[in-house]
Amino acid sequence: MSDVLVFKDTEAARSELRQFLLALGCLAFVFAAVGTGTNGADAFAKDIILVFCGGWCANQLIRGPEVFKSQVICVLQAYLIGILCCSVLLFVVGWMIFLPGEYTNLGHSLLLAATFSTNLGLVFFPVDTGMRFDGLFDHLWLPALIGQCCVILSLLYWLFAKNSTRMVAAMILLAGASLMFSVMDRGPAQLLPIGGLWAFLFGAMPFILRNRFRVLEYATLIGVINSVAGVVVISAAGDTMFARALIAFGIAFLYLSSRPRTSRQEMTDMRRRWFGMMLHTFLWAVPLAQLTAALSISEQTKLDYVLLIIPCLLFSIFSWAIWQHFEQRIGSNQFVIRAIVSAVLFINGMIGLSTQGLQIRFPDSAQAYIHALDSDNTNYGCPMMTEGPLAGLEVCKFGPDGPPKALIWGDHQLRAIRTGYAEAARRAQISTILISQPNCIPLDGLQSRFSALSPLSGRDCDQHSAQVLQALGHLKSIRQVTLVADWAYYLGIRNAELFRPTPVRLGPMDGSPIDLARQSNYVTDAATGTLQAMANLGLRVSILRQVPAQPRFDAEMAARSSLPGVGLYFGMPSLSNSVSIEEASDLNAKADDLFTRLAAIGQMTYVNSWGAFCTSNRCDARGGLSSDYITSTRLSPSGALALTPILEADLKRALTHVPYKRALDS
Repeated sequence: MSDVLVFKDTEAARSELRQFLLALGCLAFVFAAVGTGTNGADAFAKDIILVFCGGWCANQLIRGPEVFKSQVICVLQAYLIGILCCSVLLFVVGWMIFLPGEYTNLGHSLLLAATFSTNLGLVFFPVDTGMRFDGLFDHLWLPALIGQCCVILSLLYWLFAKNSTRMVAAMILLAGASLMFSVMDRGPAQLLPIGGLWAFLFGAMPFILRNRFRVLEYATLIGVINSVAGVVVISAAGDTMFARALIAFGIAFLYLSSRPRTSRQEMTDMRRRWFGMMLHTFLWAVPLAQLTAALSISEQTKLDYVLLIIPCLLFSIFSWAIWQHFEQRIGSNQFVIRAIVSAVLFINGMIGLSTQGLQIRFPDSAQAYIHALDSDNTNYGCPMMTEGPLAGLEVCKFGPDGPPKALIWGDHQLRAIRTGYAEAARRAQISTILISQPNCIPLDGLQSRFSALSPLSGRDCDQHSAQVLQALGHLKSIRQVTLVADWAYYLGIRNAELFRPTPVRLGPMDGSPIDLARQSNYVTDAATGTLQAMANLGLRVSILRQVPAQPRFDAEMAARSSLPGVGLYFGMPSLSNSVSIEEASDLNAKADDLFTRLAAIGQMTYVNSWGAFCTSNRCDARGGLSSDYITSTRLSPSGALALTPILEADLKRALTHVPYKRALDS
């Protein structure tokens, strides 16, 4: 046992220990950069990196202010040049292939990265993420946290430089408070110094203790004992903060014992180069992963990390070589170089923040689709009713003031064309109310079932439909009801969309098992029953024929295919902004058969919307300066306005219709 616990204080032993710690540090940087999907691995990576950085910072402080200043400037240069190279790549590549909306938060992220405040931004100033630049620089919260902890340790060192006992006591108090806070709160505060300072100070403490106590000759033994104890605790009690603290403290002493007893400049330069390569690899990992995911159109959820290894290393070497060029220049002012790079990066962020992608740079062929995507982001929320039979529902009111004469009831298709209904109600001078609920079929007598990933509950849809139908009996001024829905979605037409949405399962309300093969029959029975219930109330009912599907169209994909860098995309689908009238009719055949039959027996009026988009031989997704479609079946505001004459004619039927039963009731 004595032979096992005796560690030889030789350069060979320290070299082997350094190799082990280098491998451990590289593994921690990989986990921190790309993550593993588990909180334990991410926490392990953060703790190990903070321990190493705390020990490094304390070691440089002990060597004197001039050494500390030169080393810090070196690190800042490596970090800022790496971020600058990343941002240049994003602007160059993005200039060719990305849409303007994707740049919305890139400038914000660059400003936070340039000022070492990414962690503060994630906690206190979160922003809505973009499409392809989603979380691109979020992993830079770790360098920001390291920089902030380094400032705290530097202040402690310079404040208690003449009294190492007080310095150690202050470090123990701060580390203990931070550790206790981490035990109580494992939320976003872990990104701040209050949650991560303990690991940084644990790494710094052995170097500070070395000047006061004889810990250097026992550092390896202390490190091994603490590390083994931490592993035993994890095996027995799981991943606890106490176990992580033991491992962190053990690694800190192992790091101290691996340091050479005499300082050599060539060793310092070599370690600096190794650290620079590791840092630049860390900086490039996530941006390249995001770019790879962005360029994979058809399989956005799959990412082959093996394909990232070579470009990550190449770009890391590129930015590392630029840093080495500035670092090794003799006679140059290193602080001025760092300030210039920081200023350029800051200006780069300001440009990205202010221009929002410079839409003028896109060709005219892409502008129509970009305009449709931008207009789709407008908030069309309706006010929620607080009283009456519609209380709790979002209801839009269009047309002149007064009791409503027409009710438009629908799903996400109705939300997309509400602009057209607003204009139609204004022209027809018909007081109109509009009620919509995305993905909820506007029929009674059906139960809806959504996938576990959907935020919507099927029961919410069922209750929504029941309340609307019950309210019709109390809204005496209503003369006409129009139903608008994505009928292809509910009837299970698989090839109507370029990107098929998650299907909804529909079934009868009697509790019998849902048979997917009979979903069309369920919709037919529900439509017949709903129309009969409205007819019993003396209401005139019309159903808007669903706009012709464009199975090979999507506005976002169409915009990307119009950009110069379309060849860089992997899996770009075959697109078309038109469809033959025969193919469109085949896709809509189930809905047409259902509602044409009901219209033939006088239960409703089938309003044909196709005249706004179709000629005698084809239907187009683009009709002007903006795309009329956003997805294969969902209209843009310009497409909704193209329907205005058709919708106006339908609304005017309310002026000539007098509910027979309601006249008797009155």
